[in-house]
Amino acid sequence: MHFPEQKCVFVHVPKTGGNFFTRCFLRFSGDSMVTSGHQDGADRFELAGDATKTKHQTLAEYSELIGPAFANYTAYAFARPPVERMISLYYSPHRWMREQEGGGFDLDARNEPINLQEFEALVSSNHSISDLLDTQNIPARLMLNTSALHASGASVSLLNFANLQSGLKRFGRKNGFDLTDIPAEKVNSSAVNNPTALNAGQMDRLAETVLDSHHGKDQEFFPATGLKGVLESVSRWFNLYA
Repeated sequence: MHFPEQKCVFVHVPKTGGNFFTRCFLRFSGDSMVTSGHQDGADRFELAGDATKTKHQTLAEYSELIGPAFANYTAYAFARPPVERMISLYYSPHRWMREQEGGGFDLDARNEPINLQEFEALVSSNHSISDLLDTQNIPARLMLNTSALHASGASVSLLNFANLQSGLKRFGRKNGFDLTDIPAEKVNSSAVNNPTALNAGQMDRLAETVLDSHHGKDQEFFPATGLKGVLESVSRWFNLYA
């Protein structure tokens, strides 16, 4: 999402509260919401604008489209631990919705264990946060609630999905946006009940699949922890917010 007056962009990482961010701040941006097919304009939609060609546009794409002026920009994104994010993405409503004969769509949560073959394909085919933020062109280590410089000259600010409301308020204050009527409800949440309990017998395998992939680099955004710590954090998050 592009905010030309504030000279900043928001890089929407899937399953990190980006749709909720859009609900809060689209009115301040230079972009417009676009819907088609199964998209409902709340949980499912696209964005379009002078420098925004897709909702999940990468930092590198923004840099190319905005040009030299991007050196004076700040790029914001929310980060979420990669194992937790990939499990949430697997159970995301858009993956299971089916068109109904009488019109509309049935959001089938598929409240069942993860199919390992499907999960491996999902992990392989989706961008990591590092991909989306072009961290190969960020010399310094980027961590939660810190900023680092991209090769373009732009500053990259990484917000913590675990403290979504705090991150939204921080973004709003930094850019002078009115937050008096900020919504309280999240959107596009995974509808499945307690995925860690559903997948109790294969959580080690799921975590290893993610951490051994290109998503494993995303774990560097977070304090160092072993596989046991990763699994405990995933379980704690889903028990609180599923």
